[in-house]
Amino acid sequence: MIRKWVFVAGLCLLYFSEYIGMPVTTEAQQSNLGLPQKNSGATEVVKVHGVLSIDKVQPGSMFLIGLVMDFAEGWHANANPSGGDYLIPTEANPPNTPDVTFGEIVYPQGDLLKIESLGEAPVPVYHDKVTIGIHAVLSKTAQLGEKILPLQLKYQACSDETCRLPKTITVDVPIEVVGLNESIQPINDEVFSEIKFDNLGGAEIATSESGKLSQALSKGLFWAFLLVFGGGILTSLTPCVYPLIPITVSVFGAGGSTNRWRSFLLSVTYVLGIALTYAILGMAAAQTGAVFGEVMADARVIIPVCVILIALGLAMLGVYEIRLPYAVQNKLNRVGGVGFAGAFGMGTVAGIIAAPCTGPALGAVLAYIATTSDIFLGFWLMLTYAIGMGLLFIVIGTFSGVILPRSGTWMYVLENIFGVAIITVALYFLKDVIEPLRGFLRHSWEFFVIAGVFLLLGVFLGRFTQRFKDLSSLARFRKAFGILLAVVGLYMIFGGLTAVESDLNWIASEERGLEIARSEGKPAMLDFYATWCAACKELDHKTFSHPAVQSKLSQFVNIKLDFTKNSDESERLKEKYSIVGLPVVIFYDSNGNQLKQKRIEQFVDAEQFLELVADVQ
Repeated sequence: MIRKWVFVAGLCLLYFSEYIGMPVTTEAQQSNLGLPQKNSGATEVVKVHGVLSIDKVQPGSMFLIGLVMDFAEGWHANANPSGGDYLIPTEANPPNTPDVTFGEIVYPQGDLLKIESLGEAPVPVYHDKVTIGIHAVLSKTAQLGEKILPLQLKYQACSDETCRLPKTITVDVPIEVVGLNESIQPINDEVFSEIKFDNLGGAEIATSESGKLSQALSKGLFWAFLLVFGGGILTSLTPCVYPLIPITVSVFGAGGSTNRWRSFLLSVTYVLGIALTYAILGMAAAQTGAVFGEVMADARVIIPVCVILIALGLAMLGVYEIRLPYAVQNKLNRVGGVGFAGAFGMGTVAGIIAAPCTGPALGAVLAYIATTSDIFLGFWLMLTYAIGMGLLFIVIGTFSGVILPRSGTWMYVLENIFGVAIITVALYFLKDVIEPLRGFLRHSWEFFVIAGVFLLLGVFLGRFTQRFKDLSSLARFRKAFGILLAVVGLYMIFGGLTAVESDLNWIASEERGLEIARSEGKPAMLDFYATWCAACKELDHKTFSHPAVQSKLSQFVNIKLDFTKNSDESERLKEKYSIVGLPVVIFYDSNGNQLKQKRIEQFVDAEQFLELVADVQ
């Protein structure tokens, strides 16, 4: 009986030695690392603190966190991975916070330690000083000010003589969230230079515009304005700006004076109209949280715009002359004699048409406006962007009067072509608010053959070398029927190109899709799109339809979420995923963790896409 109680007392002494500070000798951790022997005590043998890669954090930007473990002499902890199921690994657990999304966690490689009681094979351990790296992204809607990130760290400290009980501690890492106009400096380079993150290249896509603008702002306003101006020029080359080219040429190139200086001033006035539209829409988007470009799905906006385009197109076809009364002439911009007020008005309309192109590029500017009080600087950044995008139109408007023929049969042909093109543009945008216009579109060779027949027959019957006013009643009817066929054929071609039929199995609900992914242990892809988003259609047509991409995505649960029209669900998703523009593509791994560093906010081709998702398990 006495031996039994002595044995029980010994077990209790061993278990509670951590708390009463009594040293207990064991042979569990015999080392061949040459670490000096050290008895355990009540003192802290592992000190942990957090460090950041930058001194301040801006909304929408990526940053790195380092958990630095400083071991007392003679102490160590199991590495991660630990080298055996029976050993407890050191493990960092980021908190669940709405403002910060955590990505990759990089554990240092442990030094090998031979533990005699566990056999001949050495196991990896941490000792002296090691740092665990954590990738993080701050949401674009994060409030400015001080924040504390409570990260948890689990480890088991051991010496050559004893092992303490596994311990979980909370490490409070403070971050200072500042506006995009603040200067950001890298810090702790000596710490993070030793940490090898695998996916920081993908983070450049995740913060494509806002991250670049943040860096530019930190270097000075000149670089910020230069970046925004360059972004505007690149936007002018995107597909949803193409409809503005025939409008610009028709307004400034088809008739009127060949005075190049006047054409230049009119073109600049036209671009200033675009800039004003962006300033107004941008401020509204920042105040309401609406996706920039969503305006093109609002019937109250798109129908009046399309009415103006159709009116201009009919005028180009010679159905009527926009000359009398004089007030109408100024408002609808008479072809060949457009005034400065008319050019400015058409520019505001053009800005609305091009709005879908601007979502990703202007996301950084809108985030700046939303997170700082410097509305004045935000306004001028948007104006600079619009001027960059309008540079193409300034060139077209200035020189089209010199390059294009001014009279004769060629003049009539150009007017008819531009008239058909402008009316087709109006139908193209009306399809987003009139379902039948979109519903019959197909992406097949049979559909395009029919469209081609309509277009050729329309050109033949449409008498593009003549205007309506110069024809007899019967000839006018024939021309009208031909113009109608040409418009329908051209609309079918351009509309059909966007109606990509994918072999992927898409799910239309975020919650249902993520639940299926969790239950089946699959990664998930969320594609946020809208019918007015040209880059979204490029992703469908050029990337998601690629055979290699479809093969890769067959291993995913694919979720497509429609942002064409505003709804309670779209508002919830915009807030949850910090969406200010489209396209946006988000990935989850098979464990249900969002891979923030792989977020896409612009068009990427099939090769870039496959490289980005190659390591998603």
